[in-house]
Amino acid sequence: MKSVFVLTIIGFFSALLLYVTNDITKVPIEKAMERVKVEALRQIFPFEFKNDDIKTVIDESGKEFFEIKGEDNNLKGVAVETSSNEGYSGEIILLLAVSPKGEVFDYSVLAHKETPGLGNKIENEPFKKQFKDKTLDGFNWKVKKDGGFVDELTAATISSRAATDAVKKGLEVVSKKYFSGNKK
Repeated sequence: MKSVFVLTIIGFFSALLLYVTNDITKVPIEKAMERVKVEALRQIFPFEFKNDDIKTVIDESGKEFFEIKGEDNNLKGVAVETSSNEGYSGEIILLLAVSPKGEVFDYSVLAHKETPGLGNKIENEPFKKQFKDKTLDGFNWKVKKDGGFVDELTAATISSRAATDAVKKGLEVVSKKYFSGNKK
């Protein structure tokens, strides 16, 4: 009976310690993630902006959009977090920037577990530039192996498919919310 009591006390204090640690680290982790997103936004938009120019909009489904407006309050671009669960090693999460014409500016990879030296090349400019200025119309959003327009990465077709899927999904979400009827 004494051992059960001791183990119960140890379990209680361990759980309490985990709860306190989680509570203490939650806010700093959230702030760090916001800094990562702001830095990613700076990399994927082809123009400079101030932090005050970023407006976060959350739609009715809970999807978070980052609007960048100019001094004249006109929309210069919008970004959205998008993902695909079809990566070779699981989920690939991107931050996609789209122009007011519904064209892809660029994307930044926020998280993935793809193979170093192969699948992680979805982060590199030669692969990413295939999507620049593309819209939903007139572009076959599949890798060439599947009859599409995207050159897949050598030995990383699955990662290429997943990144293409994530970009297309993000573009669909942004186009539906902001640019329907305004595509080229």
